Amino acid sequence: MRANYVQGTNDFNTVSKCSMAKNGYFKDDYVRYFVSKCNRRTPLIHLGYYMRVLAVDFTLRSFLEELSAQSAQIVSCGAGFDTSFFRLAANSVLHPNVHFFEVDFKEVVERKTECIRSSKPLQDCIGPYEVNQNGAGGLVGSQYHLVACDLQVLDKLESSLKLAGVNFSLPTLLLAECAICYMDEASASSLIEWAASKFEDSTFVTYEQVYPNDGFGIVMQKHFEDMNSPLLSLTKFPDLESQEERYTSRSWKSCNVWTALDMFQQILSPGERKKIVSLEPFDELEEWHLEGCHFALMVARLPERPHVEWELIETLCRQPICRFAQKSVKVTENNCYDILIIGGFGPSAESLHGRRHEVVNIYSRKEQHMENESTSAVGNNLDVEDVIQECDVKLDMLHHTCTRLSLCGPDGATRIMVYGGRYSPCRAVNSWPVILTVVKCETGLCIRMDKSETASIENAPQVRWRHSAVCLIGSSSLHAEDHVAVFGGRTSDFRVLQDLHIWTVNASDLKISCREVTDCSSSSSRSWPSARFSHSAAVWRKSSMVVTGGLGEELMPFNDVWCFNLESETWSKLTVDGMLPRYSHTSAIYEDKLVLIGGVNTLPGNQPGVCVVDLNTTSCCEYTLPMQDPMRPIMLHNHTRPLPSFLASFLNSWSHSSLLLLFVKRMTIDASSLA
Repeated sequence: MRANYVQGTNDFNTVSKCSMAKNGYFKDDYVRYFVSKCNRRTPLIHLGYYMRVLAVDFTLRSFLEELSAQSAQIVSCGAGFDTSFFRLAANSVLHPNVHFFEVDFKEVVERKTECIRSSKPLQDCIGPYEVNQNGAGGLVGSQYHLVACDLQVLDKLESSLKLAGVNFSLPTLLLAECAICYMDEASASSLIEWAASKFEDSTFVTYEQVYPNDGFGIVMQKHFEDMNSPLLSLTKFPDLESQEERYTSRSWKSCNVWTALDMFQQILSPGERKKIVSLEPFDELEEWHLEGCHFALMVARLPERPHVEWELIETLCRQPICRFAQKSVKVTENNCYDILIIGGFGPSAESLHGRRHEVVNIYSRKEQHMENESTSAVGNNLDVEDVIQECDVKLDMLHHTCTRLSLCGPDGATRIMVYGGRYSPCRAVNSWPVILTVVKCETGLCIRMDKSETASIENAPQVRWRHSAVCLIGSSSLHAEDHVAVFGGRTSDFRVLQDLHIWTVNASDLKISCREVTDCSSSSSRSWPSARFSHSAAVWRKSSMVVTGGLGEELMPFNDVWCFNLESETWSKLTVDGMLPRYSHTSAIYEDKLVLIGGVNTLPGNQPGVCVVDLNTTSCCEYTLPMQDPMRPIMLHNHTRPLPSFLASFLNSWSHSSLLLLFVKRMTIDASSLA
């Protein structure tokens, strides 16, 4: 029913625009193809619609001129029988890299499609096209896309736009010309907020009514009510100030507002204004000025999305370090460090590809820093060497975890707990953890497997891979022991796990025990993260684990944040708005700031870069990655992050054997964006 009433306003508007163009106010050679009969309107209506078309056309052309030849898109919400695309395309204003999407009710879209199919001039503007035959309605051309969808159903709107080819990362102008004013206030405001969260670089342009409470405003409201299309949002945002606040309070950085009469005065020269007013005998100046003050153009813009910087570092030797699904552990501190690369799949000196059993050390020595004081980056001093393995355990698995324990051995050596992983999707390994000890020897680093005792191997949980594991320290521990929290993962029968286990390692005798953490609450709606794998976990304030993202049972990525506290053994969900979904990413926490690096999602053109979440305020800021070097493409998934103290990301890429250091401390972070 609502669609029929709003469609009635579309028909009235189209006839009025046609009459206005026919009488010489505005050149539009295409509007006549959308009306069966162009009834003549009054000069007052002509001038009102001229101000409307002038303001919207000026905004579209300004957007296109600013872009030059850059790829971009225009999304017209509630487009009706608008002819902007046809006029811009015919005048060669619309660059081939700009796509034009129109969204409206299915009934309106079907009628517009029939008008296009019945008119050769309209088809000439569109070029080759196809009409959707799947019952959804709409039309698809090389630049022009007609989409059938109700703007109030946001999940359907998002999926429909994706299917039509909308790229949420491209510069986008969203246009609502006397459209969302017919939606209820909650739905219209949700659309505005949704657009701010989904489009990375966008401008939202709205043209609609204002000032409903004076005499003209009351008559204006009554007019739309008589047409069964009441202005449902007008009383909530009655003036220019409240319209501006409507956008700035819903994630838009700024909003500029002008009345229709302001635009008429600013766009046209005095001579052009006089010419327009003189086209017809006209003496209803009071009504025209009042109408010009009761319609407004709102232009809202998003804040510029910040970027990060990265360095691609060549190591001093040419030993291959290309690996996939490996894990890395930092084993020394201060200004020099060793990074052990364990497991993974990739090339070696003997073979082009395969599971890698060699353990590699990427290191930087203090003496090298002394000799190279002029260098600005620690990465300039990196070298690579093999690690001697004094143990029988096989370390050529994929998607395992390597967790550095907080407690060292009696000799001060670093200990690493290796758990889970797989050889193939049907062959999981390491059902019980392996403890590796890293020691220095004459030729470099050596690793050995220390014998550990098990409390009860029957308590071993389901063997898994693509899980998370972090080392937590409890303040109430009576003994010198570490607690490694293992959450989620995937199994050989492709089940997705939701369980949480605590592996306790005694520092003195390496006795290992395991227990499952269960939900003891009586509430039917328990606070527990969904089953997932390929998520990431980081340690917060020693005794808490923060879990982000991952893939669920439907193989769709999450964008949630969960915190598990070892002391209370409870989960809590952090409400973070604006965070992109992602999986196969890494995470680290620095000074209560959660940093998510890379990953993959299902949003075309909007893959994750770097996200910074303030864990105290739950505010979030997404950062785009730098431009890619075509000779050295970077894919930030299934990488590792061994340097939480430096907040750097380490990547072994299939495309080259260099080291990527993504220094978050070098990001151009505006502190106010996290406030």
